[in-house]
Amino acid sequence: MFANKPGSRQQERLRAYIENPRRRRFWAARSRRRLTVAVFALVTVLAAASFAVGLTGGASGSLVPLTLYGLLLVGSALLATHVNVAVRWVAGYEGLDEFQRAEMDHAARLGHNVTTVLLMVLLVVGGVFGSWVSDLELGARILMAVLVPLVVLTTMCHAAFPACYLAWTRPDEVLDDADDEDA
Repeated sequence: MFANKPGSRQQERLRAYIENPRRRRFWAARSRRRLTVAVFALVTVLAAASFAVGLTGGASGSLVPLTLYGLLLVGSALLATHVNVAVRWVAGYEGLDEFQRAEMDHAARLGHNVTTVLLMVLLVVGGVFGSWVSDLELGARILMAVLVPLVVLTTMCHAAFPACYLAWTRPDEVLDDADDEDA
């Protein structure tokens, strides 16, 4: 499945990181995972909006929103990574049972469908704004202010939607008693 499949040493490091009892207890509650998904979505939308504001705000104040865009984009990527770990959606990780693999396959298919719809919206919006801008002879900044945030949202959705879906829909995890003894 993976072109560069992790070796046994790297697999053990992945397992130790992902299956850490403290980390599993932290992410066991569905409400905590859902809150993280909601914050991830908010930060991603704010990143896209700050880019649009930076492009349309004029030359004097555009540096602040574009810097904010970069910071929010990094924050969005970090939150997506945490959601991935919360649901064990880490590339190359083999410590999953059949049910978890089936859930992940379903989430990946759903994520692909959502990404496809967003890409279609991006194409339609690009076509409509592209023809509108050429008819009205507006600057390319308006087009970029719409298209780039859509590309950002589509990319982040493609990268994180399956894990966000799993984090949102999975029930609270039941932790083993052995995990409590390790703490």
